[in-house]
Amino acid sequence: MAKITKKERFFITGGMGYIGTVFAREALKKGHDVCLYDSLIYEQNPTRILKEISKKDKNSQLKFIIGDTRNKKLLISSLKDFKPTYVLHFGELSSVYACNHNPTLTENINYKTSKQVLDICENLSLKVLYNSTSSVYGTQEESKLMKEEDVLPEPTDYYCRYKLQMEDYIKNKIKKNKNFEIIIFRPATVFGLSPRFRIELLPNHFTYMAVSKKNIPLSGLDSYRAAIGVDELVDGYFRVIEKGNWKYLLYNIGHHNINKRQFALGVKSVVPCKISITPGIGDLRNLQIDCSRFNKEFDFKPSISYEESIGKVAKWIKANLNYIENNNFAELLNMPIDKWRQICGQQKI
Repeated sequence: MAKITKKERFFITGGMGYIGTVFAREALKKGHDVCLYDSLIYEQNPTRILKEISKKDKNSQLKFIIGDTRNKKLLISSLKDFKPTYVLHFGELSSVYACNHNPTLTENINYKTSKQVLDICENLSLKVLYNSTSSVYGTQEESKLMKEEDVLPEPTDYYCRYKLQMEDYIKNKIKKNKNFEIIIFRPATVFGLSPRFRIELLPNHFTYMAVSKKNIPLSGLDSYRAAIGVDELVDGYFRVIEKGNWKYLLYNIGHHNINKRQFALGVKSVVPCKISITPGIGDLRNLQIDCSRFNKEFDFKPSISYEESIGKVAKWIKANLNYIENNNFAELLNMPIDKWRQICGQQKI
């Protein structure tokens, strides 16, 4: 992890989420103060999560607020009370499946409310880290590393639609107010362990199938996907915070550019299992991303091997498998349970 000497105060919307909890844990270890603001839409267990992340430096402060970003009054009062130096706006619906399942809610939270969050941050002169997604690169017909300035395809899902609309909103906001400090990331598919684990993310999903079913069902074997371990992603955030400024507004951030066959073989090297061809399951995105802009500017050199990260995920799933399945994947999914069971081959819908 990047080393930071200045004490910071981080306010994280969606702070009880997959990425927010990992960032909070690391920030607290470094001696920073953290406020987690979350509506617990995925029925997370805050007592368990807070206990897991609170092994902090003695000088750091941890605060948790049950709050919805749509509650403008509570959000403003919480920000004014905590007085953060950075806001990490992660409080959006995340995943194609979740967003397509409820387009109206997605527009409300991921676009209308996100605009409001950024307006509030601008008015309070707060620095902002915002996550878009590498999924906006869609299904590429040619094999190439996509750069930040490349022409994007029309979005085929509500997740990408509103991410792109938010990118445009931020670009226009910066044109009007060049003093507003905000950075947009397009992260690769994130995977690995987290205090609030997401089991449906592609590498985590493949690992669950290998452990639980001894079989990884695959379609689109040669479809590429960019990926990054959640610990490395968080390290990337800290690189930005350590530097304190950035040249561009938009950055790809990732580590691995491999196809689904390679994702599965990497899991198989850690967890002995079969790989079966099952056409038409899962999403068929096909993309690779060029992260040289970010890597060069922030001296970012992700080095954790895919297999090392998968090994940790496999160990955790093995230890918790009975609990996971007996509790119907509680807390672990950002998608409808029936869709999850379908892509796992457990039932037809």
